[in-house]
Amino acid sequence: MEITVRLPSVLRPRVGDRSTLDVQVPDPATLADLLDVLAAQYPGLERRLRDERRELRRYVNFFVDGEECRRLGGAATPLRGAAEVQIIPSVAGG
Repeated sequence: MEITVRLPSVLRPRVGDRSTLDVQVPDPATLADLLDVLAAQYPGLERRLRDERRELRRYVNFFVDGEECRRLGGAATPLRGAAEVQIIPSVAGG
């Protein structure tokens, strides 16, 4: 099935300056499955999204169809066909 991934400008250089990716994942799939496919296609993206234990980075927010994934099941959040995943790194400053 195809999942649409929306990326912020800070991550776009790692995917050829694209703001949106259409990614094929197995059916059924979870957010973790999507991240595995992204890691294989765009290795430079992996360390920005997951830590060395392959856990979601604490300061990166993943929204699945508008819902923050940590409220849905984290990396185990199921994806439906034509789902949209938006990745938003936290911004800090002072």
